[in-house]
Order: sequence, then C-alpha cells, then structure tokens
Amino acid sequence: MKTPQKQQYDRILQLITIWFVMGAAMLLALTYSGPEVGEAYIADEGLVQMGTLVILVVATLSAATLAIRCPQNRVNLGLLACGLAIYAGREHDLHRLEFLSEHYTLLKFYLMPEIPLWQKLFFGAFVISVIAIIATFVLRMAGPTLRDLKRAEPWAIFGLAWFTTLTASQISDRTWLNSTFAGRSFEEVAEFVAAGLALMVVYHFPRVALPVAATTKLAPQAASAKAA
Repeated sequence: MKTPQKQQYDRILQLITIWFVMGAAMLLALTYSGPEVGEAYIADEGLVQMGTLVILVVATLSAATLAIRCPQNRVNLGLLACGLAIYAGREHDLHRLEFLSEHYTLLKFYLMPEIPLWQKLFFGAFVISVIAIIATFVLRMAGPTLRDLKRAEPWAIFGLAWFTTLTASQISDRTWLNSTFAGRSFEEVAEFVAAGLALMVVYHFPRVALPVAATTKLAPQAASAKAA
C-alpha cells in the first residue's frame, strides 16, 4: 500500500506529465503546420507568447494576494511576487525598450557617452533592485528548497521542473537551434510550459515559513514520539 507521501509524489508527477504532454502536443502542431503558419503563433504578439504572459501575470497576482493574506510567510511570498513580475517582464522583452539605443541590462549601455545620465541612473538603480530581490529570495529559500525536495513537497518539485524546463528553453535560444523554426518553436513552447509550472509553484507555495533549523530540531522529537 502506498504511503501518503508516495501518493502525493505520484500526483505531482501526473500534473507535471500533463503539462509536458500538452507542450509536446503544441510543439508537434506548430512544427507540422510549418513556418508559414507557425511563425505567427510564436511571434512576440503571437498566441503562444501571449499565453505565457497571461499565465505569468496570473501567477504574479496570485503570489501578491497570498502575500497579503498569509502574514506568516509574507516576506517570501512578496519576494516571489516581485520575482514573477520581473520574470513576466523579461519574457515580454521589457529590457528591450524601443526608445533606448541599447539594452539597459548590458554594461555597454552604461559606457555609451550618448546615453543621458538620468537614464543610466534610473535603469542602473532598477537593475540593482532586480538583482537584490532575486539574490535575497535565493538566499532565503535555498535551504527550505533543498529540505522540501527531500520531503517531496509539491512546490519544490514543481520548482525543480520549472528550472529544468526554463533552462532547456534558454539553451535553445542561445544555440544554433534558434536559427531553425523547430528550435524557436521549442523555445516558446518550453517557456509556456515553464510558466504553467511557475503557477503551480505559487499554488503550492508554503503559507507558513518554517526555518530549516526548526525542521532539524523537530526531527528527533518526531522520531522519539514514533518510537514511544
């Protein structure tokens, strides 16, 4: 007979499998339609990218709502909401503003003499804030993530699946695959699937923060109670 933890793990794998099967079906449909039809779906204003953006906006708003409603883990949920907002902006290419002659995420932008000082200061402060938010979230959640992966907690497993899928999409974007229609289709579909997995992370994210040290202290007590 399966333990409750094993049953939970199986349900998580089923949900992840559903997302991947849906993504595979989308990729198959796009590649079968050919670049003449498929390019319109994976373009910046296409159905796939717009779907990705909508999912990420829903995930961001959901995390922000949870941050308000769950004071026991408000800081981590707030950081998650900010990170998702940055993620959504990045997916929608907000780092490529049309009125700027260069991407403000590149060092070259800050070395160009023709760029006004106020733009360098403004966008520099924004980039530093983004780095600070991401770094703070990673430092706060590294321990709990490793702990919850060992315990097969849903949010951590979905997070690992998200990271793997997004990494695969970025590899496709930065290699020779991006010069092919199939490679670009894979990238956009993978980003769509990753957005869905990010939404699952928010849905299962802990409402109460439990420090790793506290979990370690509780473990011997639980073992003693079980032995008694």
